[in-house]
Amino acid sequence: MIVACRKRPVSQGRLYDATSKIERALFDACEQEIPSSAVGERVMAELEAIDPVAYVRFASVYQKFQSVSDFKEIAESVNN
Repeated sequence: MIVACRKRPVSQGRLYDATSKIERALFDACEQEIPSSAVGERVMAELEAIDPVAYVRFASVYQKFQSVSDFKEIAESVNN
């Protein structure tokens, strides 16, 4: 999240709040094991609400974009 938000107008406090929210939600799920995909999806949701550029940056790595059309698709979803 920090790397995705680098050089973006996102405060450390906002990132701390987002990570705390993610951690609480995962803890409240009361599961012994949380798949990394569940963590990644929650991070993406938080970043989408915080900063669309950081969201696209994170998504491009997390979802392993392979082409320009992958970027276009996610960018269009942010604009809607």
